[in-house]
Amino acid sequence: MESSMTRNVSIQTYLPKHVAAWVQDEATRAKQSRSQWIGAIVTDLFQGQELREEARQNAEFIKRRLVFIMCALDGLLLAHPDATLRTKVHEAHKRQLDKLAQEKGE
Repeated sequence: MESSMTRNVSIQTYLPKHVAAWVQDEATRAKQSRSQWIGAIVTDLFQGQELREEARQNAEFIKRRLVFIMCALDGLLLAHPDATLRTKVHEAHKRQLDKLAQEKGE
């Protein structure tokens, strides 16, 4: 009969000395053994892959919706009675992009 507790499996790995020292320092700081600390990192990595894939799918959905919204808005601006409104919106958009670029460069 198998125990309800999960049995850990030993996996041996070879690390450069500076990485092994880093693992030891981090495990000590976390008040865990090296095995526990590495196990938690590996578990987080695999769980994170699922979250990253979901985030990529969400980002793709958002990009598609934004393209639709841009096209719809541009069409509305073209049909607007004020023929200069579309140009004004494009100029305001360019100013905002320039402002963002300046903030990034600072």
